[in-house]
Amino acid sequence: MPCTPPGVPGYNASRPYAVVGEARLQGPAKVKGVPLRQVLSDFAYQLAQHAYALAECKAPRNFPKELPRYESR
Repeated sequence: MPCTPPGVPGYNASRPYAVVGEARLQGPAKVKGVPLRQVLSDFAYQLAQHAYALAECKAPRNFPKELPRYESR
């Protein structure tokens, strides 16, 4: 999610700024496939929302209430 921190003029930024979240699972899991991907995606999304709020980004963006749900194939 793009994020310019307070105190950094957007027009003068030497590089793009962003809030990035990543979630991984180490070891065995009780669930697999679509349910596991959904849980990890939702966790990473909540982490990114929290980090974005703490960063006090300029021109903040609104996050959807939740991510779209994965579908089983």
